[in-house]
Amino acid sequence: MRIMIWCANLISAGGGARLLSNMLPAMARQVDIDLIRLVIAPDTKFKERIDTASYPNIDIVYFNGSIQSPEARVLLADCHVVYFFWPHGPAYVKVDLPTICTFHDATVFDFVPPYVSGAVIEQAWREAKEWLSNMTSIVVSSRHVQTRLLHHFGEVGNSATIIPHAILPADPISQPVNDIVSPDVAVRLPPQYVVYPSNISPHKNHYNLLLGYSRCTAAGKVPLVLFGHNTELLRVVPPQWPEQMYVPTLISLLARTGLRLDADIYPLGFIHDSNVIPLVRNAQALIMPSMSEGGGSYPVEEALRLGVPVLCSDIPVMREHMARHSAEIIWFDPESPDSIAQALDLFFAQSSHYKSSAMQGMNDPTDTWDYIASQYIHVFRVAYLKYYGMI
Repeated sequence: MRIMIWCANLISAGGGARLLSNMLPAMARQVDIDLIRLVIAPDTKFKERIDTASYPNIDIVYFNGSIQSPEARVLLADCHVVYFFWPHGPAYVKVDLPTICTFHDATVFDFVPPYVSGAVIEQAWREAKEWLSNMTSIVVSSRHVQTRLLHHFGEVGNSATIIPHAILPADPISQPVNDIVSPDVAVRLPPQYVVYPSNISPHKNHYNLLLGYSRCTAAGKVPLVLFGHNTELLRVVPPQWPEQMYVPTLISLLARTGLRLDADIYPLGFIHDSNVIPLVRNAQALIMPSMSEGGGSYPVEEALRLGVPVLCSDIPVMREHMARHSAEIIWFDPESPDSIAQALDLFFAQSSHYKSSAMQGMNDPTDTWDYIASQYIHVFRVAYLKYYGMI
């Protein structure tokens, strides 16, 4: 089988890119896969994230034009199916081949960002509906996402295949090299910290996290370390204001609460993948206050596999994700800063207990990337047969 993965638009620099970098080689390892051609925007610098030297059947092409362009038609000519990895953002364009997409989440409809007009949300709904209505097959990453598709788009959700993929990166986390934070990052870290890896999107809920942290008794004793896309913008000091929407709101909150940069909070910005595991491993705990997720949380999964305690939003998808784990989780209401503060106080009052529980759960059973890839390849094969009327 010859597979086109079309991703000629920007994808999430965090979870999306990490998912793709783990799934691509796993797909290439499956039986009878002659070619996987990834067409991806050059701005992603994706070739720098993955070593394909041992995968002669992987072809990565930088391109950000239309899939209907003459250049794209050449790239598609020898492929059996087209997999749209990230349909969130670009408009659907018809392709005369079997098509599959992963609908990662319905966050934009379930957690509408502040100050967004109804017209913007309606347009996003129409674009998502167009994708879902025209795919040969649809994949979702959790039962939660499937229920949200049913809620927002009706029966199309029933045909979606659920393939959970909130598991560890392919590289073993136990390798000694992964214990070392690079010097440029290490110099910016406090000796002890609670970590939140995330971009700065409103649904990631930095607002309530910062407000809750400012009210907990540990504030100032064990700082918050924030890393992810645009978190470094929290360092901008008025009268300078970043252009990024929502970030000025957080900067204003820091001023009102009196939280101090490099004392109470450490916003690191985007860090290289090689620093993620050691930075999480060395944390006292990981907190995940997000209002909405799709298939769960990679950082939470990584923390638990590393024996790091987790404080987590009590939202349906995270309950679904955590059902696979034995470690005791500290749950809180993400809508309530006081609930977040109480969760932090509970953790610091009983940190040894939660650390022990996390350590005991490190070796809970888990899927592998090859198993997940095999499920995707099965969906691709079925889509091919369905498209050509063979089933």
